[in-house]
Amino acid sequence: MRIRILPSAGLAALLLASGCSSEGSAWREYFQIIRQGVSGSFQDVAVTRGQAASIPYASLGYRINGGNEGILVLATDSNGEQLWTAASHVVLLTRGGRVLRSVGLPHDIAGTTAQAGTLPPLSDALRGPYRSARAVDLADIGAYGVNLSCTTTARGPQTISIIGTTIATVRVDEACRSNRPYWSFTDSYWIDAKTGFTWHSIQHLHPAGTTIQIEVFRPPA
Repeated sequence: MRIRILPSAGLAALLLASGCSSEGSAWREYFQIIRQGVSGSFQDVAVTRGQAASIPYASLGYRINGGNEGILVLATDSNGEQLWTAASHVVLLTRGGRVLRSVGLPHDIAGTTAQAGTLPPLSDALRGPYRSARAVDLADIGAYGVNLSCTTTARGPQTISIIGTTIATVRVDEACRSNRPYWSFTDSYWIDAKTGFTWHSIQHLHPAGTTIQIEVFRPPA
């Protein structure tokens, strides 16, 4: 089944409509915090511990092509898929740490479809390398259903640091290749060996060279 996501305008309308309910004050606070996070993201190269701690919701930091770090806040968490957004209209849809769709980036991935139900969890690589296949849509170049064949492999334990906190992880690499158009890349994920949660990742979203680096500040509850 193809994964669908609301366009940024539709998403904003949905959230604003929610703000008209009895929980309107909570939603107003939510948007105020998002605005604060976005305004801060363009002033410093990296988000500080104080900026991240000021957001009482699940949040992550992201960099596009190694640029300045921005903040996204979790909008929805349903059936294992997380929708992250901000007042900047950047939107990411993720599952298990993988970015399935993006809105508002220089080059977006318009959709992802697993060839066999759902993509295997990254933590499956801890038991041994595995292969998977998926199709992605790259609307800005008119390429739909681009078939990616991937091999996912655990590379061993690595300790990472996120806003000054050290986290024990296992690095998992996912090497993918497409023939039409030709596209070859390796994504890297740093996951918790016990829970399978992805704390940090570097992912390739487009043959034009768009990469995104993600680190989770506050995971979903």
